[in-house]
Amino acid sequence: MLKIDNKVLDYVRDKKLCFVVSIQNTPVDCDCSNCHTNIKALKIKVLFETEVLDKECYDIYEDQGIKAFVLKDLKVACDINIYLKTKIPFLQPKFGVRGITT
Repeated sequence: MLKIDNKVLDYVRDKKLCFVVSIQNTPVDCDCSNCHTNIKALKIKVLFETEVLDKECYDIYEDQGIKAFVLKDLKVACDINIYLKTKIPFLQPKFGVRGITT
């Protein structure tokens, strides 16, 4: 089940946007111990629904007419909660997601 915070809901509803939750791989290289690895982290983007290209790769959740596309490789542990992170002046709002693991 998808739950969207009221502040997020107001921001998205006015602009008719949706959320896309995917995996971001960050390579970490350490020359001292010859260690090369990738760190996986959740990445949430706000897009127009027409900008989501491969819809068959995502599970679609909906709350009050707002859709969230969650990559099928991700595990939904409990209710998905999308919230607004602390707002920094002069920057676009940042969103976070809970209830999903990589």
